[in-house]
Amino acid sequence: MGKVQDHKRSAKSKKQVDTTAKKSDRNDRFEVEGVVENCLPNTMFRVLVTDSEVKPMINKVLLGTLVGKMRLFRIRVMPGDLVRGYVSKYDLNKCKITYRSTKQATQ
Repeated sequence: MGKVQDHKRSAKSKKQVDTTAKKSDRNDRFEVEGVVENCLPNTMFRVLVTDSEVKPMINKVLLGTLVGKMRLFRIRVMPGDLVRGYVSKYDLNKCKITYRSTKQATQ
């Protein structure tokens, strides 16, 4: 294989990194994981929190919206999908969805 193909292949592998695995360094928000319960208009979802840095957030239903590359590339999110996102400490009822897991939720 030529040098160009090797270069493209290595660049592609660098792009496919889950950047949300790294915890946020910002102090004004915290990470949550949850399951999508309901789809609403305008890329909004009802998200049931299953795991969070802040324990009172667990089992709470939040209003989630798609942000970043998920909105840009129109990543499809369906009820039952596992999602990861963040919640601002100023509004605890809304979350921003940053990642959709390919694994199915176990209920």
